[in-house]
Order: sequence, then C-alpha cells, then structure tokens
Amino acid sequence: MSRYEPPVTNPREPISLAIRDVSKWYPIRDPATGAIGRLDVLASITQEVARGRFVSVIGPSGCGKSTLLEIVAGLREPSGGEITVLGQRVTGPHPLLAVVFQEDSTLPWRTVLENVELGLEVRGVPRPQRRATSEQIVDLVGLAGFERAYPSELSGGMRQRVAIARALALEPEVLLMDEPFGALDQQTRIYIGSELLEIWERTRKTVLFITHDMGEAVFLSDEVWVMTHRPGRIKAVVPIDLPRPRDADMLTSPRFHELTAQLWSELAPEAKLALSSNASEL
Repeated sequence: MSRYEPPVTNPREPISLAIRDVSKWYPIRDPATGAIGRLDVLASITQEVARGRFVSVIGPSGCGKSTLLEIVAGLREPSGGEITVLGQRVTGPHPLLAVVFQEDSTLPWRTVLENVELGLEVRGVPRPQRRATSEQIVDLVGLAGFERAYPSELSGGMRQRVAIARALALEPEVLLMDEPFGALDQQTRIYIGSELLEIWERTRKTVLFITHDMGEAVFLSDEVWVMTHRPGRIKAVVPIDLPRPRDADMLTSPRFHELTAQLWSELAPEAKLALSSNASEL
C-alpha cells in the first residue's frame, strides 16, 4: 500500500474550525422532589480542524454528536465555551458555514436547479449570478441533465446530492454534515460516499461529518473523533492513514478493517454504558 499523504501538507495551513472548551447542559426537574438540577450533554470539548481536513465524529447514541454539530453551526447556543471559523466567533448561522442534514430538505415544488439556488436567493444574490453558480455546482455533484427535474423524480441519493450542492453553492469554509446518508440503504451509502469523496477532492472544503457508521467514518476521513457516553467528551482522535484517492475497493483492505476495529475498541465501552444508562431510565 502506498504511503499516506494527508490533504493538508502545509503546517502553516490556517485553522478553519476551532472548538474551545464547549459544554452544553439543560435544567431538569426531579419528578420525585421537584428539585431543579441539570443534564450535562457535552463537557469541555476542545478541538481544531485545519483547512481542507475531513473529520468524522462517532459516538454512542445520545452522546451529543448532533448537539455538537448544531452548536458549531450556530443553530444552538453553548452553555460554555466558543466556536470560531477562521478566527471569527460563531454566535448564530454564519456565512462561512453550511449544513447538510439527514432529512430530505429538498423543496418538492422547486426543480433541482431552483433548490440549489435557494441559499443564494435568500442571501440576495442576483438571479444571473446565482443561476451561473448553481449550474456549475450541479455539474460538480454529477447532476448535469437533471437541472429541471423535481425531487419526486429523483432517488434518495440524488436528493442528498442536491442538498450537498445547495450547501456548496454558498462557498462555505466549513461543510457540516449530520448523518447525511443515514436514511439510505447500505449500497447507496457506499456509492454516494464515494461520490462525496470525489467532490471533496475537487473542492477541498473542510468537513465535519457526524455518523454512527464506523466503516463510513474510516472510508471518508483524515481523522475520527470518538465521543464518550453522556456527557459527551472527545475520548480519542484516531488518524486514518489510508491512501487517497479512495474508492469502494478499499473497504476490503486489511488496513481498513484494522482501523475499524480500532474505532470499535474505543467505542464499545461507551456504547455499553449508553445501553446500561438507557435501560436504567426505562
């Protein structure tokens, strides 16, 4: 196997995303005593992502993965700490950030091209400019020829490509993805994951990718953050030393399976704790 060459080769490459001592908690009332306590969801998370890196986050159910992404996106306020993108503090939705969610977010009454234009339209970009940008992005994500199709005429994987295209049209510094392929079958996930890597190779956007699938995390990423059971902390950062570019054949390689096993060794105790905790709350 050839030597791994990470996409960010310049040690002076700027930090795209910085997470500084981020915590999140909610007030909670004890049903027996009426006393007010707090539920800690995230605890003191500090991480950095250099420009052009693809980072995945895995963790047990309920560990706060999606909460972390929503805080990074400016959609949820942290209880403590801060998020910065290229040094700019995130206090709400930010023009340097774009989000792709798991749910199908295409608008059924708009064509592919009109869906991709939506964010630019909201920003007030003139129609000729947003149309030209959207046409380029539609071609980039492999949907050329489907510009006038409606979501009902597309497969689930194609609709997710529309969502990715809409995010990329905004020219974000960081692309945030919250289990974007979770609703797809396994074969489609592998196929669209390969397509996502091709898009990433061409754009080199910084990506923070939430997933529950260890194989998906290994296949896509430069490094994987493993979160603990609630309150979520970063337990381990696992570098992924697989060569790029990658394709589906890599899923059968010995090193792929070694890395997946390494992630499971970190994740398994946390998953067991999560199951025990959920059972005790029933």
